[in-house]
Amino acid sequence: MQRARHWTVAAISIVFFLILGAILYFTVRPTIISVEPLGIAEQDIRSPITIEDRVATERLRQEATNAVGSQFSLRREFADQQIAKVEQLFAAFENTDDETELADIKSRLNSTDANGFLGDDELNALLQASENTRRTVEDVTVTALQEVMGNRIETSSDSIADARDRAGTLIDQSPLSLEFRTIAKSLSDQLIVPNYVFDSEATRQKEQEAVDAVDPVIIQEGQLLVNQGEVVTREIYRKLELSGAIDPNRSFAPLFGSYLLSGLLTAGFLFMLIRSKINELLLRPKILITVYGLLLFQLGLFFGVGYIGIEFTTYAYVLAPTAFVVLLLRILVDERVALASALITMIAGAIVVSYGQNTSFMTLVYFATGSFLAVFLVEPKIQRKRLFLSGILLGIINIIMVLALLFLRNTQVTWEMAAYLSGFAVVGALLSIVLTFGFLPFLEPWFGVLSSGRLVELMSPTHPLLRKLLMEAPGTYHHSMMVANLAESACEAIGADGLLARVASYYHDLGKTERPLHFIENQQNGVNPHDRLTPEESADIIMAHPYDGADLLRRYKLPQEIIDIAEQHHGTSLLKFFYVKAKETRDVSESRFRYPGPKPQTREAAVVMIVDSIEAAVRSQKQPTPDRIRQLVNGIIRDKLQDGQFEDCDLTTKEVWRVGESACETLTGLFHERIEYPELKKEGDMHANHLER
Repeated sequence: MQRARHWTVAAISIVFFLILGAILYFTVRPTIISVEPLGIAEQDIRSPITIEDRVATERLRQEATNAVGSQFSLRREFADQQIAKVEQLFAAFENTDDETELADIKSRLNSTDANGFLGDDELNALLQASENTRRTVEDVTVTALQEVMGNRIETSSDSIADARDRAGTLIDQSPLSLEFRTIAKSLSDQLIVPNYVFDSEATRQKEQEAVDAVDPVIIQEGQLLVNQGEVVTREIYRKLELSGAIDPNRSFAPLFGSYLLSGLLTAGFLFMLIRSKINELLLRPKILITVYGLLLFQLGLFFGVGYIGIEFTTYAYVLAPTAFVVLLLRILVDERVALASALITMIAGAIVVSYGQNTSFMTLVYFATGSFLAVFLVEPKIQRKRLFLSGILLGIINIIMVLALLFLRNTQVTWEMAAYLSGFAVVGALLSIVLTFGFLPFLEPWFGVLSSGRLVELMSPTHPLLRKLLMEAPGTYHHSMMVANLAESACEAIGADGLLARVASYYHDLGKTERPLHFIENQQNGVNPHDRLTPEESADIIMAHPYDGADLLRRYKLPQEIIDIAEQHHGTSLLKFFYVKAKETRDVSESRFRYPGPKPQTREAAVVMIVDSIEAAVRSQKQPTPDRIRQLVNGIIRDKLQDGQFEDCDLTTKEVWRVGESACETLTGLFHERIEYPELKKEGDMHANHLER
């Protein structure tokens, strides 16, 4: 049976996975468009994805490279190279004397770079000149070269001629004779070369810098590629192919992605259900179908909001009821499951509401805030009034979030924009609350959740079981009303559910209607049926009433919480009166006179047990003074604690005594007329007795 249920849960989850994946794919699926090169576009075509246009990027890079052009640099080392040739030339004249001939000089120059610069006449003139003259010619030539080639000399003939003229001018300013100035000019004219030349390395570097400065050409998702009626040029057609706008095979990727995300969300959500404290409830097929159905219904609402966004305004997502399912699951289940549903609301919802277009940062953050914070705005069994107040708070949160996101985008926000977006935010919160209000009454019994609304209904005195109790056991009815007052006050004092305790108190002794006259509060005229019964028979009748009541409550389909309290409100307590009576005649087992249990499992059941005993004990007192009430209460609580009646619930000892304190305060208030006026005259006595009745 357990394995079959697990397979059923798995099958339901797989169906949800398939439906969720289909919804996601439907919103992001690409539209297949038929278009031919050089044809006319029948509609506006936008890119379905964001992708780099590498062809266009490479084209821009090539244009940037071409725009760089050749790079030139000033090569100052060229001057040093030419000066070195001058030095080689004049080095050939070192260590010469009258015996040195021109042939010797030419022989020395043959192995140098200076060979051929000067003719025989010029070489012979230098050979015949003094050493000082030769040194002066060398210095003048070197100085001219340094001065001229220290500046830019381009490869053009004009630039070279200009450089030679400047060198000649410098040489003419020297103290040399015309003959030797002519030799110096001849050397400079031959040695002056362009020093501002093409630099291949600098050119490559500049080209690379230009290429690096080119940003990649990106086709953005949603970017308009061609207008309706426009000719589809080959360039446009290339972009359409690149973006996949006309590629039927591109549908696979969104399909795969949709089901990959659906699988992740479904698995995560199912894991959270399994980890929930009430997984046995959640993993029932009908409950699981309901939870999944709510999530799919919410996604359907988001789909409608997304349509509004396409047709009217990009801010339509603010209208989405993001907190709807989260609120329901928080009230009906627990925080963990609500947070898991918030994850689906945030991720899948943001995609669906965007209709597959760019799911913006604003949409995602808005959905995350609205869904996750909603978890902490409500609690189980929340009253309708408090749920409405939570809706107001949710509206305020939505307004703050949408305005904060607008300012974060550095958008120019006008008062009109702020007003209508705030209105959208309030409408979104209102939709969440209205849907929660609408679904809650139908889902509470389905989930086995006892709501405050249902409890209020059960408080009505016209309820068939309460009418039955009043008509058949009026004493028990009035006792139950008193217990209800005590239980509610005590629960509120310790932070338990006072409304549940009150309603459970109304019905806790319903089993006494099976044999009403066997209970002292319903006996009249001093007739006591127990006088004719053995202690064991009496004990059996008394101990049966919690279980008779539970059976009756089950037949009328009352909530399990109330049935449990009716069954547990005596725990395993000992019927001391009949036990002592039986022991007077024979030895009997104490367990024979104990209620079968179970002991109270909840704080509310424990409170009802305490105040039920207290009310019965105080009612038996003829003159209940504050001291007597307190003594009775303390004695009852000590007995219950020593008997271990609160071992199975999370009621602390401190809270037990706080329950007793609350009961003392309430009972003192109820009986204050008797306590305050004990010595009234006859007329006053009659009035006081009237009040008691």
